[in-house]
Amino acid sequence: MRPAAAVALGVVLLVAAAIAVLWSGAVGADDRVDRTALGVLAMACALGAVGAGVQAARTHALAAHPLVPLVDTRTGVEGVVTGFDGPVRSGGVMVPFRVEATGSGESVRAAELDVVVLAREGWRGLPPGTRVRASVVVLEPRSPGDPPALRALTPPRVTGEPGPAGRAPAAVRERLRVVSGRALEGEAAGLLPSFVLGDEGGVSTETRDEFRASGLAHLAAVSGANTTYVVGAVLLSAAALGAGRRGRIVAAGAALAGFVTVVGPEPAVLRAAGTGVIGLAALSSHRTGRPLAALAGVVLLVAMLDPATATGAGFILSVTATAALVLAARPVAVRLRRPWMPATVADVLAVCVVAHLATLPVLVATGLESGPWALPANIAVAPVVPLVTVLGTAAAALGPVWQDGAVLLAAACAPALWWLETVADIAVALPGSPEIAPG
Repeated sequence: MRPAAAVALGVVLLVAAAIAVLWSGAVGADDRVDRTALGVLAMACALGAVGAGVQAARTHALAAHPLVPLVDTRTGVEGVVTGFDGPVRSGGVMVPFRVEATGSGESVRAAELDVVVLAREGWRGLPPGTRVRASVVVLEPRSPGDPPALRALTPPRVTGEPGPAGRAPAAVRERLRVVSGRALEGEAAGLLPSFVLGDEGGVSTETRDEFRASGLAHLAAVSGANTTYVVGAVLLSAAALGAGRRGRIVAAGAALAGFVTVVGPEPAVLRAAGTGVIGLAALSSHRTGRPLAALAGVVLLVAMLDPATATGAGFILSVTATAALVLAARPVAVRLRRPWMPATVADVLAVCVVAHLATLPVLVATGLESGPWALPANIAVAPVVPLVTVLGTAAAALGPVWQDGAVLLAAACAPALWWLETVADIAVALPGSPEIAPG
């Protein structure tokens, strides 16, 4: 929507909200008018007006950015790396980058814009927070309203080193690669960092294509399901050790903070952690109303302030996993309990199964290049995904301080990783699966 149309829509919604409020205030006790309904209508219109205004401002800022008219043109950029690089099938890496200045010499113009840089030499392994300068070509946006992408023409010239928030996750990633190489063989050595930290650098192109075609590629993305597994395991383990309610919450909160530190403070991780906090509140309380209301509040805020994120698969997976945890984890745990099964085991199993199964419809609906076997493939790996997530995250956290212990934890993931590879191989070999291009 063009900025002028979005502003007009926002004004109309604000007027409607004001009318609803005035109408509600003028209603007498004998009038048959539902004040609650008017209040809900006023709130909905007000939130819609804010969302329209934010979208208008974002669209206007993008149209006015100096990079936008430079499509297919070479220019210089200066900015900061905002996330870890990811491999692309054609070779090279894709680097999240925040442009802060465009041009060179006296023609430099300062303006911020979050983009993606497609690069090869020198860009791999740059920690978040690294300030660089480079020569790039501006590429056409993938769709109207999106920012342009950049293709790097030169290696980056580092102008500022990252802070602790960037160096610490980079060191954890590097150590987990070493630990995985010692503990695992073949593709499993690259799959563990991919599933735990989203670090796909050690996974071959063929294996990535197999997981994408089988509908399992989402396992390499950090979402609310990951935080659910980690926080849920810590919370229930603390309960098994006899910790009180406050102690369990402190332990789970520390685990959530550690998870963000280990994986890295990227936007996707922070969003997953935000929904993880709500899941923590649900697991530590017998009430579902407040956590569910908090989750709804998070969705409203993200939808208003960042519509692209609100409709992204990662955020939807996080919200779905958390909602399932709030609503279904406790009843499912009660049904799973048996005389021969300890209550803690039933609780952990319920948390993992509920979160994973609840996200399956979203995965099927948003699965890119996945074949007709995505749903059964995800059901088949459901029991082992939480195991890899929890043990792998523990190995990543332990690696910088005790490498041998981390190697033992990583080695314990070998059977689960073998099963994940096996399911992917079987799924892509079945009729109807997408063909995998060679090399």
